[in-house]
Amino acid sequence: MTSSAFSPSIGELSTNWLRLFTDTCEMLSATTQVVKVRTTRMAMAGPLPNERDRVEFSLMSREKSEAASESIQAMGSGFVSLSMALATDTSKHIWATSAAASALASSQSLTQWIECQAALLKIAAASPANPLQLANSTARLVQESLAPIHDRATANAKRLGVL
Repeated sequence: MTSSAFSPSIGELSTNWLRLFTDTCEMLSATTQVVKVRTTRMAMAGPLPNERDRVEFSLMSREKSEAASESIQAMGSGFVSLSMALATDTSKHIWATSAAASALASSQSLTQWIECQAALLKIAAASPANPLQLANSTARLVQESLAPIHDRATANAKRLGVL
């Protein structure tokens, strides 16, 4: 995921953000329906739920904990990966800039100075802080972080017959 190897197009960026939006809407819709069904079941079960309801309520608690844990883990590893990629790109950029600046400073002729100046400007223009790359990486990171919650919410909605 380096800036030189990865620069997403506007189409790819739009697709990733649209997919995130669609998945989020689907997750919120499924969650709303599942909460409605489960709340109704809780109200109807009263203080003495039957075995089927106790299993469902227990499943509900366990799934929420698991989904939240998996989501936090995905978010953490995603941030670490993104940070490492940005740090690597920035380090490479700093080293390349330092080398080009040293070459410029030790130029022996006007022609060499102009060539080194052009090389330094080219490096400066290729900054690793590519906004498209950062926006695209952010969309993928958020989508990966929400995936465990999305998967459980939509699976529950299907299982409970509301999606």
